[in-house]
Amino acid sequence: MPKLSLLATAAVVLVVAGCSSAPTPTVTPAPAPSASASSATASAGPCPDGAYVMTAFEGRGQAAAAGKGTGGNIAADFTSGKFTISSDGSQPAKLDLGPVNAEMRFNGEITGTYEGDPSALALKTTGAHGDVAIKGFGVSRNYSAGGLANQLIGQAATAQVTCDDAAGTALVVLPDATLTLTRAAG
Repeated sequence: MPKLSLLATAAVVLVVAGCSSAPTPTVTPAPAPSASASSATASAGPCPDGAYVMTAFEGRGQAAAAGKGTGGNIAADFTSGKFTISSDGSQPAKLDLGPVNAEMRFNGEITGTYEGDPSALALKTTGAHGDVAIKGFGVSRNYSAGGLANQLIGQAATAQVTCDDAAGTALVVLPDATLTLTRAAG
């Protein structure tokens, strides 16, 4: 079951590990973005301000076993120093764990603040409510949105964000996950 729990960290936004009462991971600065990420065009406004939909995620570092995922109708909104990651759980995120696939539904909201330069964006969690349901390996498990927030950001994390206005995307590199966000329509 540890891999099933770790799967939760890869998903949301922000990328999801075991949403248990385990201690919050130590926050370390994320590595520099790849050469392809740094070639993105400069953002017309402050990066990452705007409304996005998470289109892909990948576990990194300690969460590498969480695999890769897509979908899930998970919204990420960055406005005036506050962020919200939310979903109604109506569409599952599809998780690829190598030889096994699973689904994750996030029904809730994670809120927080952000400040600083996109190359070292300081994120702090201020609240979380809702749940995360994972189906895979013939098992269904539920976790709290607070557990997901702890695995993604903990109380605080430093992320590197690269915005590409031409493509309408933002790449968010957290210590244990990479999230690909696409500007929301409208």
